[in-house]
Amino acid sequence: MKDRFVFIKKVLFIIMLSGMAASGLYAQSQTAYSLYQKANALQQRGDYYGAVESYREALLLNPQYGDAWYNLSVCTYNLGEYDLCVEYADNAAKYSRNVSEIQNLKGMAFISLGRLDEAKSIFNEVLRKYPNDIDARFGLAELNLYSGSLTSAERLYIDALKRDNRNRKALLSLALVSAEEGKNDIAERYVNQAIEYHNGDPEVYYLASYLATKRGEYEEAERLVRSSIQINSNYDKAYELLASILYSQQRYNEVIDLCDYRIGRNRNLTGAWYLKGLSQKSLKDNESAIKSFNTGLSINPVDEVMRFALEQLVDSTFAVEDSRRNAWSLFHIAKAREYKRNFDGPSERYEYQKALSIDPLDTSIRQSFADMLYRDGFYELYLQQLKFIKNMRQAVSNTRSEQETKNDDMEEALESLMADNLGKRWNVDPFFLDKTRWNIGIYFVKNPVQLIHADSDEIIAVAAKDMFDGVPSASVDVRTTAVSGYGEAYRQARTSGRDYFIILKTDETDRSFSLNVEIYSGRTGTKTTDIHIYRTGNDRIAKSLRRFRQAVLDILPIRGKVLNEASSTLLVDLGKSDGIVTGATFDVVKKGSVKTVDTGVGVNYNSNDILGTFTVTDVNEEISQGLYKKKGFYDILNIEDEIILVKMPDATQDDGQSIEGNAVTDTRPAANSEGEPATEVAVAAERESLKESFKAQIKESPLITMIQSII
Repeated sequence: MKDRFVFIKKVLFIIMLSGMAASGLYAQSQTAYSLYQKANALQQRGDYYGAVESYREALLLNPQYGDAWYNLSVCTYNLGEYDLCVEYADNAAKYSRNVSEIQNLKGMAFISLGRLDEAKSIFNEVLRKYPNDIDARFGLAELNLYSGSLTSAERLYIDALKRDNRNRKALLSLALVSAEEGKNDIAERYVNQAIEYHNGDPEVYYLASYLATKRGEYEEAERLVRSSIQINSNYDKAYELLASILYSQQRYNEVIDLCDYRIGRNRNLTGAWYLKGLSQKSLKDNESAIKSFNTGLSINPVDEVMRFALEQLVDSTFAVEDSRRNAWSLFHIAKAREYKRNFDGPSERYEYQKALSIDPLDTSIRQSFADMLYRDGFYELYLQQLKFIKNMRQAVSNTRSEQETKNDDMEEALESLMADNLGKRWNVDPFFLDKTRWNIGIYFVKNPVQLIHADSDEIIAVAAKDMFDGVPSASVDVRTTAVSGYGEAYRQARTSGRDYFIILKTDETDRSFSLNVEIYSGRTGTKTTDIHIYRTGNDRIAKSLRRFRQAVLDILPIRGKVLNEASSTLLVDLGKSDGIVTGATFDVVKKGSVKTVDTGVGVNYNSNDILGTFTVTDVNEEISQGLYKKKGFYDILNIEDEIILVKMPDATQDDGQSIEGNAVTDTRPAANSEGEPATEVAVAAERESLKESFKAQIKESPLITMIQSII
């Protein structure tokens, strides 16, 4: 009996163990599935980070979970981790039957990685196997958008719509593309169809509002975006668009309230701080505006437009002596030192000049700027900076620091070395010369909707003008209100006597910046040239503006004027800082006879106005002298007659070392009389520009970004 009882206990124990094992396997299977469900719910809410974590946990329990691999790939794509997306998509393909979905996702990741040929091959292969696949057509359409072919993209979206006439992405994409092509009636028809078929979808109303905003129909846009918010009260993009619409209607107090609401939900929304600051500025509450900009920049220090807005406001409202200016200059000082470590002289100079424009009375900044000039061999400019620093310090203190003693010794040494320079010999102070030769106006056309930075057109146009503050040969002015178009810009430029006028257009996404520039003759109104600049990464706007400045200067001929004459020797107001080297040759022409050409780049003048030729023999930093060979029998040269560069020899100093690549190479005109690059740096810049234009590069645009956001 006892043995039987022991036997029964053993059997029950074995059954219990078996049940526990079976229960454990079942629980494990359920756990992988429940983790997948949890991840999917997080994914639907847009919490991709949480979804990734849960999908990975599910895959630890079941590495062959194909749907988990696929959705993990989708999440990493939405987080911008495109290499991981491809890796996870390949894993999904091993265990899932959704072959076309996986391949289409992989193709979209390849687009973002710049592997366009591979992406195209994938989409075409999907269509070969599945001729009615819509997502493959969306992928090919996006490829056409990147190449700038709106018509081909539109055709593919229409083709997709034929296969599913209610497809939300096809309808909204067609609406956006049609609007970009200027076909507003067609765009409105597509968006109305999307609303009819998907009237419970907040994104449909959001995009409908965006398109109405582009058309300038602000009341309709406000109604539509409020419908989007009513459907989804947590839809922050809709609140952002509503704030932009209200700002366009100058309802600044409402904008501030809405920005405060968004900030209350997420303090790190730098766009809300920016728009709040703009609204406060518009209400003349400058102190509050500066606080808002400061807070936004403390969250995101690399927001260039917000920093431009802050610095422009400080420049227009704060006294030069205000001690608060120093705190705002520190950002540029740090960047200047970073560029110095990277041996980037032009960028270093730009940052020091920005710091000095914010706090011009800071002697430590000016000392660093002076040291940079000394390093690059501009001793006369260095000496002028030392004198300015000395005057500034004497005004506030009678004591002398170690640096001041060093500066005084250096000043004495340089004065001695320069006792016999051209300025002394000709009794001319080169730093009081008016070198202005070009009069240029900058204008902009207002973009009806800027989701990232409202008023960025105006702010960037002012920043573009500021880029020329360190260019003595060009007087550049900006109109701070938008023009209606070319006609208004030409009228204003011609009546103001501009040599050239420039119309700027900008496009911005979260990761890229495009600057499109049209340059026209202020005299004839004909187009001179186009400049297209595209940059990504940090400092993309500043780098674009510096490239813009260099591109403008590279087409401006080097011009000077005669300061004095003695025994067939001329003194002129061009020197090393203007890129002049020994052996440079010029035409000498009558004052007032130089005109811009009717079409294209360069200048012209009548042969009867040519007085002779000038060849440089001695070069100082701001002035030069050389031999003058008159044309004809009579010498009719006058002081202030002009010289126009004809040819520049190889740019070398007396010691044979190249002077190209120093801190002033992108702050001076660099063309000959025909508008062709005359210096080595200008030639290199033109070569680099051509290389950029031919480079197969993925270029984002607001249109592409908007279409990509349609899920």
